[in-house]
Amino acid sequence: MSASRLLAGHRAARRLREGQPGCREAVSRGRRLTRALILGVRGFCGIHLARILRDGGDVTVVGADVAAEPPDDGICDAYSAFDIGDADSVDELVARSRPDWVFNLAGRARGASEDVFRVNTLGAAHLLESIRKRAPEARVCMVGSAAEYGPVDESELPITEQQPCRPIGDYGISKYAATTLALGYVRAYGLSLVVARPFNIVGPGIGSDLVVGAILRRAREALADQAEPVVAVGNLETMRDFVAVEDAMAGLVGMVRSGHSGEVFNICSGEARSVREVVELALSHSTRPIRLEVDPDLVRPQDVRVVFGSWRKANLAFGFRPTTGIEASLEAAWRYANR
Repeated sequence: MSASRLLAGHRAARRLREGQPGCREAVSRGRRLTRALILGVRGFCGIHLARILRDGGDVTVVGADVAAEPPDDGICDAYSAFDIGDADSVDELVARSRPDWVFNLAGRARGASEDVFRVNTLGAAHLLESIRKRAPEARVCMVGSAAEYGPVDESELPITEQQPCRPIGDYGISKYAATTLALGYVRAYGLSLVVARPFNIVGPGIGSDLVVGAILRRAREALADQAEPVVAVGNLETMRDFVAVEDAMAGLVGMVRSGHSGEVFNICSGEARSVREVVELALSHSTRPIRLEVDPDLVRPQDVRVVFGSWRKANLAFGFRPTTGIEASLEAAWRYANR
């Protein structure tokens, strides 16, 4: 039975429409603008990526997401609602978009296993097949995750792209399956495709499905409801590689512009910071003191103590280098969460 029949009943893509009155045309001053399709454009990273592409001046941004309405700040030149788990919906989206570049930021980090694999793995399969049929010349960036590496011994740090992948948990496994499939499409069909493996992205608009975003949400609620605000946290002593969203999304653009294909690139800061340090930096912008209290239910039993990556390969391939201070990114995240 086909994937589209298995998933029958899910919403198909709506027609592409202009994101803003007076939006730019596909041709400007005698030259054709590059059409960039961003799947997951309404998410934390998608909005930042769209803004970077628009600011570059030579790209038409075609956004797509599950919601019926586009982002409300006019960053998309065109927008379509779609369901990545439905093959027909994805195929219609790619056919109508006619993309030169494709960025797949659609993903699900938590939830039922069926939902995580439907979005991250089956969705990737639908997208790759549609690109093969409808836009075989497009340059594609599949956004994976550092979770694909799984637990790494401290003797193996920093993590390079040659590190064997041993993912655990639905998210890491589903993302690694998507990466394996994507690289298979490069070998089998000659797609021009790269895979990004971002580490822990932070910045304004960060979602509450990520640790920093979850703590920012709890802090906002505590400040509103409690005279002496207390925020529940998990293990703050682990050390992770945090990279600013501006740097991470600029890295995706550089990756696609470079023309490399069949490669995986880490997108990271190259250094480890304790979760405690990052959380305290974010909360330091509060006008009132906030106390952190460990909740045993939020402590992960299998947390690896230290994780950080190497961005050397990305630097050599397309000049990637993190330049945004994490302090500035966390301040912006705080201000956005409490706007």
